[in-house]
Amino acid sequence: MELRSINAFAEAVHRLRRQRGMTIDDIAAQTNYSASYLSKILHGARPLAPALVREVDRALGADGELEQLAHEQDEIRRPPARPMQLPPAAADFVGREDYLHRLDAALIEHARPGAAVTAVIEGGFWVGKTSLALHWAARVQNRFAGGCLFADMRGLAPGRAVDPGDVLDGFLHALGAGADALHGTIEERAARYRSLLAARPAIVVLDNIASYEQVRHLLPGAGSVVVLTSREHQPSLLLHSGGLHIDLPPLSPEEALTLLRRRAGEARVEVEREAAEAIVRRCGRLPMAVLIAAERIQQHPHDSLQSLADRLGSETRRLDVFTSSDPSMNVHGVIDLSYLALSPLQQRVFRLAGIIPVPLLSAEAVAAQTGLDVGTVREVLDVLRHAHLLDDAYVGAGRLWMNHLLRAYAYQRAVVEDSLDEVARARYRLLRWYVTTAWKASNALTPNWAGSGLTLDLELDTGTGTTTIPEVATPFAPDDYHGALAWCDTEVTTALELARHARSIGAGDAAWMLPAFFLPYFYLTKNWSTWLTAATEGLAAAQALDSTPGIARCTQSLGWVLHELGRTEEGIDHLRRAVDLQTELGDDRGRAWSEFGLAAAYSALDRHDDAKGAYELAETLFARVGLDLGVAVARAMLSGTHQNLGNTEDARALAEDALARALALAPKQPVASLAHHQMGLVLLQQHQPRAALTHFDAALAVRRIGHERWGQAETLVARGETLTKLGDPEGARASYRAAGDILESLQDPRALDIQAQIATINVCLSTRDEPGT
Repeated sequence: MELRSINAFAEAVHRLRRQRGMTIDDIAAQTNYSASYLSKILHGARPLAPALVREVDRALGADGELEQLAHEQDEIRRPPARPMQLPPAAADFVGREDYLHRLDAALIEHARPGAAVTAVIEGGFWVGKTSLALHWAARVQNRFAGGCLFADMRGLAPGRAVDPGDVLDGFLHALGAGADALHGTIEERAARYRSLLAARPAIVVLDNIASYEQVRHLLPGAGSVVVLTSREHQPSLLLHSGGLHIDLPPLSPEEALTLLRRRAGEARVEVEREAAEAIVRRCGRLPMAVLIAAERIQQHPHDSLQSLADRLGSETRRLDVFTSSDPSMNVHGVIDLSYLALSPLQQRVFRLAGIIPVPLLSAEAVAAQTGLDVGTVREVLDVLRHAHLLDDAYVGAGRLWMNHLLRAYAYQRAVVEDSLDEVARARYRLLRWYVTTAWKASNALTPNWAGSGLTLDLELDTGTGTTTIPEVATPFAPDDYHGALAWCDTEVTTALELARHARSIGAGDAAWMLPAFFLPYFYLTKNWSTWLTAATEGLAAAQALDSTPGIARCTQSLGWVLHELGRTEEGIDHLRRAVDLQTELGDDRGRAWSEFGLAAAYSALDRHDDAKGAYELAETLFARVGLDLGVAVARAMLSGTHQNLGNTEDARALAEDALARALALAPKQPVASLAHHQMGLVLLQQHQPRAALTHFDAALAVRRIGHERWGQAETLVARGETLTKLGDPEGARASYRAAGDILESLQDPRALDIQAQIATINVCLSTRDEPGT
């Protein structure tokens, strides 16, 4: 729009009155203003009032010409608008330093000529997206001559999403564009908007957006900064605008606790620190949820924090804490926005995932639970992740996290929208998959350790009575050593939590089978703490069910881990009890492994004759059930026992036979590394260190392939001793150091013994290097 001079209004008045033969007095007579006042207006001594302009325009018959000129003149004289629309930032803003730094860094990049900044902050409900955007914008808005513009786009609210055209008009008005700028297509108005911001850059905050299409006309050009928040992933926006992408996670545990302290009080939190930690954990470490919990604490000053923690620990009562008449504080309404946007299939997967009693999910587990194929489930989980109904910020590839509030919401949806029968069967399918997969994994780690058949009876209350459901196929099962080891590493914690859940709902054998089937994994990895927990809880579950097979398996596991932890006499008692039960059951395979464990315990007590008898019995039982791997393992260990008894020829023959069997069975698996290691020990004790070193190196190579960390340490120690005898103290020290590093990482106290060995070598080396020696 071309603007005329600032005196154009006065010039037009004089032109029109001359054309009509009128004086200033004549105009005054037809208006409510005096001739003196009109004269001052025309000389610029008084501002143009809209009412006066309308009367003069009427008196002179100007048909709106004077009103238009007055508007243009006002535009020229009006100072540029600098809107400051930013809502107040949260008073208790905690943490997020890394994300503030990333936003600051993006702003520094903005200082380059021609650069523009777009920052997209995504995240789930109540995670603090808006708070982060407002907090950062408040810190930097004074750097922008054009001020700050803000709009809540209400992206996910059904039927309530904001019209971008209305927002654009509001921004133009706030920037002082005038009424004429509001005419034209949305593209034309967007061009005027960007032109204004090009002259006076601003920071623009668009909160809760739905899509790129909703905001593309509101994105400023170079010079300004736009911060957008969304609960859903915005690939199209990021593709078109680039810029900084922040996927905002929940607060860290310490940040969440700090926020609770600020609102509920430092002293009150510290008095019940464990309860406070449980509260923030069960709030999903979401800032809004923590603030609501803090408000509950303040409203009930005489209640303990533990009472609130217990309430939040209940799947059926947790969401009551977050139910309010205020829509922004009502968790049901907030999550509804995301849930109702899903397809029916996506909703079903989400609901059933909520009844899994652990927060970590895998596609295979969800596929087993829902009865869908893994490919379909992966696609659905990807949708849920992009909707921030699942999170992958803290877990490894292939596993997703559902926080406590989402689980409780999904659980409530499931019990309302799905039949009790379907909920019960979904629980069964999940338990069955974990038990069957753990069984197959144990057999992959130690071939045929758990036998060739699995009988699994799970009794679940389906709402219409108790039913026993037979075993069916699983969507995934690790059938090789490395796949089984990786699965156990990833799933052992979840499996044990499910075992506890199985016991709480009376689901039958799953409660003891899940802990028992991880025995080969525990033996290989020496994860003693988890092993002890699994064995203890498994035995308690088997005893509650009065399951003799379960009691035998779990007693065997408990005896073995007690021996490994140095409580060997207790371990022997349990292993003998397992032998008695397995003899009664006719379980030769299980009894063979119990005898093997007994032999190892006897060896630790230097009861070599007892160890010899137990190893020989184990070998006989392994041979009876056709378990060749067990025979190889028993003969390898028996060779060491014969060496301890002074039977060197027998020791050598047994070690060679065990190695030949192991290499024929599985040359790259633990049985081979054990046979090589035992062969090396026999040769070392028979004063053949060079030959022994060859076998220790072979054992070490296999143990590294199999990720047998404790086994690696064991072989490195033997290798260090061998190198010492070969006169290579530097090589011995390096081997001991590698062993010590592994043992320290495993929190094995034997690391101190290794340090003593290294110190001795250091003294010898320093003495050797002294002049004159």
